[in-house]
Parts: sequence; structure tokens; C-alpha cells
Amino acid sequence: MGLGLIGGSLALSLKSAEYKVIGITRNKETIDSALKTNAIDKGFTELSSEALLDVDVLFIATPLSQIISDIKKIGSFVNKEIIVSDVGSTKSDICIFAKKNLPQNVIFIGGHPMAGTEKSGFTFSTQNLFKDHAWVLTPLDESTKNRNAVALLKKIIISAGAIPVISSYERHDQAVALISHLPLLVSLGLCQMARKRDQNEIANLTAILASSGFRDMTRIGGGNPQLNFDLISSNISQLSLILPKFCNEVENILKLVKENPETLKKAFNEISKWQNDLYDKNGKNTLLNI
Repeated sequence: MGLGLIGGSLALSLKSAEYKVIGITRNKETIDSALKTNAIDKGFTELSSEALLDVDVLFIATPLSQIISDIKKIGSFVNKEIIVSDVGSTKSDICIFAKKNLPQNVIFIGGHPMAGTEKSGFTFSTQNLFKDHAWVLTPLDESTKNRNAVALLKKIIISAGAIPVISSYERHDQAVALISHLPLLVSLGLCQMARKRDQNEIANLTAILASSGFRDMTRIGGGNPQLNFDLISSNISQLSLILPKFCNEVENILKLVKENPETLKKAFNEISKWQNDLYDKNGKNTLLNI
């Protein structure tokens, strides 16, 4: 459900793995494009009993701000057991809502593929988007029903090229606040400083000289504005805890620059080794394995 970058890429990867894929999206042109590129077997422009008739596993790949409203609709359209997962980048609000509101025949397992680009829309979908990337699953409990659902989802995720990682939804949101949402705020802050020409007499020169280092550090801040806003606003409780700690780290680094440059050099060496150990020569996380 949803055939944007994530939903479209999932459809393409699962079709190539010989799954039967049904696409649901409001845009008829997107359905036509998905059928033409063999991303789906059948398409519907709205969620309905007919659309879900032959569906055993439903992935909700609509925008983050829309996922909860889409979850609300599911129960009225299914009278059989169905597994439902989502691709939202924060999990607590979604999982808590699903746990409280979905009927017993709907088994909900939260999900978050750690893949994507700054682009959006089916046009940018690619079969290999998830290859060698983590895909987090956040089951609501340890029941046999949920364990069986997780086992099936892991099989599907591996077929899409991703590497399944199991977590609670609370721990997931704590982790992505640090490695995904905080960098987005830092990117925003750097861009804001660089572009305020009226407050910075060297801003014009800054813009002229900005090259690959600045581009790489600020790339995520220049992505989809609505998506970026949704990411930050959906995890504000965790960011409120982490941001002061980050500011404290920056202050400590500045103190090292002024008072103990040798210790700062040691810190750079330690981080360089940590990064080299974390990623292989192709940029793949060495801690991920199937």
C-alpha cells in the first residue's frame, strides 16, 4: 500500500523474487506505470475488501504522517488473518496505536527499512534499493502468532535483499534519533548558518567555496521537506533527550581544541579506527549479517 520510492522499490524487488504483488495507491498513473514496469501484478486506487482479498501480507508504505490513519481503515476490510507491517521511520506511536486498535485477526509487526534516497516517488524506485541494508522489525509482543509473523516477514525481507534486525519499538526510536534524526538537524543547522547572508559578511564566499565535504554533510537536510518535518516531529521526545547531550559533546570538543589539542588528535584517531571497523571498503556495515 503506497507506491512511492520505498513501496515501489519493494514491489520491484519482490516481483523479481517471484512473489505475487498487489499495489494500492490513489494515483491511477502510478498504477499504470507499476503495471507497465512489471512491479505489480494487479493494482487498486483505494483500500478495499476486493484489494485485500488475496493478500496475506500487507506493507503500508504511505508517508509517515499518514500511516496511523491507514492502519485505522484495515480492520473494516478484512475478515481473515492477515499480517500487516509498515515502513515508517519512527515506531512507537505507530506500534502503540496498532496494538490498541487493530482486531485480533490483524497481526501487526512494525517495520523500518534503513534505506532510501533524498528522492521520492515511484519514478525513482529501484529493485536494489534495500540490498545489504538493515530492515528493522518491531514485534508488539512475544506471542507465537507474532513469532510466526516475524519469521515470514524475515523471509520476505531477505528476498528483497535486506538484512532483518529485530528490536523493540522503544529502542528503535532511541537509535534512529541518534543516527538519523540528529544528523538531519545538524545538516539543517549548517545550512542555516551558511545561507544567512545578512548576518554573515562571508556568506557569499562560503556558498562559492562549498564543495564535496559540505555537500555530503548537508545532503540529508536538502531532501523532501515534508518527510524531513515528519521525521523530526514524530520523534521529538527522543531528540529532546539526545540534543542536549550532543551540544555537550560539541562543547567538550571545543574545550579540547583550546586546552588539550593532543587529546583532540587522539579522539580523531579513535573515531577513524571506529569508522574503519564499522564499514568495509564498499561502505557496508560490518555488523550486519543474515
